[in-house]
Amino acid sequence: MRTAIVQVEFYVNENTFKERLKLFFIKNQRSSLRVRLFNFFLKVLSCLLYIVRCPCFQGNVWEQVLRIPFILEMISAVPFVITVILPSFRNLFIPVFLNCWLAKHALENMINDLHRAIQRTHSAMFNQVLILISTLVCLIFTCICGIQHLERAGNNLTLFDSLYFCVVTFSTVGFGDVTPQIWPSQLLVVIMICVALIVLPIQFEQLAFLWMERQKSGGNYSRYRAQTEKHVVLCVSCLKIDLLMDFLNEFFAHPRLQDYYVVILCPAEMDVQVRRVLHIPLWAQRVIYLQGSALKDQDLMRAKMDDAEACFILSNRFEVDRFAADHQTILRAWAVKDFAPNCPLYVQILKPENKFHIKFADHVVCEEEFKYAMLALNCVCPATSTLITLLIHSSRGQ
Repeated sequence: MRTAIVQVEFYVNENTFKERLKLFFIKNQRSSLRVRLFNFFLKVLSCLLYIVRCPCFQGNVWEQVLRIPFILEMISAVPFVITVILPSFRNLFIPVFLNCWLAKHALENMINDLHRAIQRTHSAMFNQVLILISTLVCLIFTCICGIQHLERAGNNLTLFDSLYFCVVTFSTVGFGDVTPQIWPSQLLVVIMICVALIVLPIQFEQLAFLWMERQKSGGNYSRYRAQTEKHVVLCVSCLKIDLLMDFLNEFFAHPRLQDYYVVILCPAEMDVQVRRVLHIPLWAQRVIYLQGSALKDQDLMRAKMDDAEACFILSNRFEVDRFAADHQTILRAWAVKDFAPNCPLYVQILKPENKFHIKFADHVVCEEEFKYAMLALNCVCPATSTLITLLIHSSRGQ
């Protein structure tokens, strides 16, 4: 009776979907060989495609073959080739965990493509931090899996013990309660420490370089401050100390404008005199300098142009080619109007024949037109130019 029950259970289990899959793919040697041949074909095909792809690059083919991603792919593919040719080596260990470095390489390529598509300067900092974190994860993951596998011949450490050892070792604490006992795992620890000492400083150097470049360009105007405080944007091609002081003195002379912030957007690097003025406590808390161009949307976004109360676009009065200066002013005005159509525009132009290009601006001041009008009034009524000059300038009690 017991024998019959066993036969019935065996017959039922053999007809289940799980047992049929096990019979076809594992117990049957022919089907198992087909699965291994399929895996072998995929691995060899990936390697061949990689080798064929190498001549498409400029440079030596051996430089592409000896790259680290190709070597890692070969390390993961060669064991499959050996197991197909030699069945006795089918229990050979395959370091599949090394594929994490291939995943990191693919992540870097994807981030670089995304960075080129977005074209934002602040995204480069985030991308570099993400690459640094992925490098740390790959180092720790490789060390954990490698030590756990190699220590099977020694202490037979678990994955948690390997994780604990790697964290203690890489953090330079070194309690010594968990240590590798055999020389292959000890050699792996030495290799991983050397790799970390080479790779991590390079990553930190690139991160520090991006941080310095971001600080050099002035960073970004805070979105929270733009929504809670009022600010105006001053766009100039070349910022001189006289132009800066005239604008700041006249702008903050009105009592209603004392709480405003002034964001200066200039493509040139801040010179020494401007830097000294902006370090004065009177202007340090109210004036923000951003190195960037009004022709780039990412720089206008950094200045929060869409939230600004007004935008002042001033020309370089001392430019030799005044038509070229007007052309730059017109391009900046078009870019600002296209980016923030609701932002009031105050534009200074040099030549009167260029005024019709910026009819959309709320206020346009032409320097030559104003100068000739003052000369004409001065001819009709002497000292008119002096009177108007004194009236339009803010009094300083002098």
